[in-house]
Amino acid sequence: MTEVIKAEIKSALARKFRKLAMEKHKYKKGAVKTALEELIKRYVSSGEVDWKVLRGSIKSKMSSVELQHKVWSTID
Repeated sequence: MTEVIKAEIKSALARKFRKLAMEKHKYKKGAVKTALEELIKRYVSSGEVDWKVLRGSIKSKMSSVELQHKVWSTID
């Protein structure tokens, strides 16, 4: 099963990432996807996430617990 993750990033960063991904994966089809998957795997497996950076990122009147329940109820 796959999932689509959408994010907006600065154009300059996107261009640099695409260039490096294409160079690393020999300009093959899906090079950017493969590089992004590798990056996410490394990030997730590192086990060290600085959650303080995310504090205040979500603008909602709901509590964190209410948001979790809402998200988990939509998954099933």
